[in-house]
Amino acid sequence: MRCPLTLRIGAAAVGTAVLLAGCGRSGGFADRTAVVTLDGSATTYTVASCGLDGRTAFVVGRTDDGQVLQAVIGVAGDHTTGVPASTGISVSTHTSSFDAFGAESWQRRGEVGAPPGTITFARIKGARIQARGTALPVDEHDQPTGAKAVDLSFDARCDAGSSR
Repeated sequence: MRCPLTLRIGAAAVGTAVLLAGCGRSGGFADRTAVVTLDGSATTYTVASCGLDGRTAFVVGRTDDGQVLQAVIGVAGDHTTGVPASTGISVSTHTSSFDAFGAESWQRRGEVGAPPGTITFARIKGARIQARGTALPVDEHDQPTGAKAVDLSFDARCDAGSSR
């Protein structure tokens, strides 16, 4: 199975993550879960790792049947305002992979050219990490397949004290 951001968010980020501090309960949304909606179809992921490392929040999740989610969300100095240009989300299903990246996030991966998809909104709201945009289907080299872009929404919950 392909993991589009495979440790491109950095093993150090996962190993040295600072817990999301001051996060209150997010009524009704289960802790350590992420919901990704692609083209109107929602999938729930179990969050394996999440946290805030400096100015980047990250979430890595997996479904019981092996689908993978990886997200990095750029965060402004106030630790709540998301930076869409610094945000990237990759989702690998059983049949397809989808990417949505802001230009800065794409460049930080060492990629050139226009990023696949777009990120139009990102934020940290208490224990919630959220983003929206459009995702493009990509091949095993993260290159767009030519298929149409789909709407993407990402909503994860990572309470303080529960990050690994």
